[in-house]
Amino acid sequence: MKKGVTIKDIAAKLNMSVSTVSKALNDNSSISAMTKERVVKLANEWNYVPNEAARHFKQSKSFTLGLVIPDLLDQFYVLAINGVEAVAGANKYQVIVAQSHEDTAKEEQIIQNLISNRVDGVIIAISKNTEKTSLFQRLEQTGIPVVFLSRSLNDPGFDAVVTDNAHAAELAIDYLFKKQHRRIAHLMGPKALGTSHLRLEGYRKALEKRGIPYDPDLVKEIDFTTTQTDKMMAALCALPDPPTAFFTFKSYVSLDALRFLKHKYPERLQYVDIVGFGNLPLIQYLDHKPSASIDENSFDMGIAAAELLLKHIENTEGASLPVSTLRIPCKLIIHHP
Repeated sequence: MKKGVTIKDIAAKLNMSVSTVSKALNDNSSISAMTKERVVKLANEWNYVPNEAARHFKQSKSFTLGLVIPDLLDQFYVLAINGVEAVAGANKYQVIVAQSHEDTAKEEQIIQNLISNRVDGVIIAISKNTEKTSLFQRLEQTGIPVVFLSRSLNDPGFDAVVTDNAHAAELAIDYLFKKQHRRIAHLMGPKALGTSHLRLEGYRKALEKRGIPYDPDLVKEIDFTTTQTDKMMAALCALPDPPTAFFTFKSYVSLDALRFLKHKYPERLQYVDIVGFGNLPLIQYLDHKPSASIDENSFDMGIAAAELLLKHIENTEGASLPVSTLRIPCKLIIHHP
């Protein structure tokens, strides 16, 4: 296989030093216009391609970011990936995307691989069962900053970009309250996720603000599987005074709840309202839609996470930057009155 042209080859041909050729190719002001012209002309004729790997080695950087998400089929994360890539590309970084499939062992393996490949930073939406902080502490001890995206641990020691969960719950409960609902159930996410507790607390405060007593019987933990959602929906619908509205952890749970009602309690569909996190583009094509969705602006969340991560990566002052939690504003999208 033919070897690629190097700076040394160009320097030898033009009888110049490697340093002079390098500066000429980088448009250094210390090199004359005539010399630059000769160097660039030969480089173009010989199809010279800069050795990015060598440049990165000298800078002790890979110009690569790791992005770990639970599921590529979830449109929330697809939009977030687009936001991360927009910022990364503008700053000449590549993005490695990996799926944990909600598996903590898989997640750990991915992190170990990212460390071995010396990525410059990691953005992660943790799996539903992730509880340990040791793996992420190891990342930062290795000099690889971490930013949590959407899902975060109950640990204030890490940077995170999250939905403004309190505001989102306020929007959802206010909407349901104005539709005359007073029995509002909450299908909360796994307790291992800090986000689940934030959304539960937002739900509780929004109810209390409107004089609705908090009823623990109306709160059910789900694990994002259809089986678990069906089980919790059956328990809620069998209550002596069943809920007339549901506030869910995510829109995919809302869709499972709708499917359950359609098959088990079709007569309730006409008066039950459901609101979940995530304004999925596919909702507009469904015959049976959730009443409304919380638009989390996941594209903007991806942008904010990438910008925050790069701020840490490009920090050359030596002193650590303060830990930040950025809360991205959201809005309520009504699918039908």
